[in-house]
Amino acid sequence: NQTYKDFEFIIFDDFSNDGTSGILEEYATKDSRIKIITNDKRMGLGANLRKGVQIAQGKWIARMDADDISLPERLGKQLKYVTENPRVDILGSYAFDIDEDGNVIRERRYPTSHERIKKYIWTCPIIHPTAFMKKESLLRAGSYGTEKRRQDYALWFRCIKAGLYFSNLPEPLLKYRFTGDYFAKNNFRAMITQVAIGWRGCIMVRAEPIAYVGVTIPLLKCVLPKQHRLAIFELLRRIDPRNK
Repeated sequence: NQTYKDFEFIIFDDFSNDGTSGILEEYATKDSRIKIITNDKRMGLGANLRKGVQIAQGKWIARMDADDISLPERLGKQLKYVTENPRVDILGSYAFDIDEDGNVIRERRYPTSHERIKKYIWTCPIIHPTAFMKKESLLRAGSYGTEKRRQDYALWFRCIKAGLYFSNLPEPLLKYRFTGDYFAKNNFRAMITQVAIGWRGCIMVRAEPIAYVGVTIPLLKCVLPKQHRLAIFELLRRIDPRNK
């Protein structure tokens, strides 16, 4: 549905067994831009992201999840911005959070300048499926790692360490799926992983002391009773430095 049409569409079928492969093959016969990578065993998101960067033919890579929706002008607007601002290596944007029925819940706005993104990199100020990334720069920073979770969080720290330049477009270019599964996926084990990545990243970029406290706070979302998690999430969202 993109207004900009000249792109390669790489889709990973990570050893699915629910008929996904047949659906993908049908779409591929209708659109020559689609390139399907079918794994003969489950590789996981981190490995697939790393391979995707390696095999991508374009200069720029647009990240996308299966259950989110890019607005029609996303690619065109992001390409125009990086063309006019050649210093930028990684470009994100605002996003709409939507529920399972596609209804807009809120607009998510994050810092737009490199200086503020760098300062608050420990808060993960780039919405991963909005990321529009220069392939050459990603490879220079080490690309995606082997993390099983929060691959983006670890990557942004490495990119700051490598001196990459960030920006966010101040308009929503994506509808981000936010459902009840969010808290199920972000369980205690996932939060421990996130905190560990955050601490290592803070050490890597020599973050200010408050950052170490900030990266630990998300543990509250999984140690409190389930009925209180949404309220805590909303409270943390209100005091989130990305929103200021």
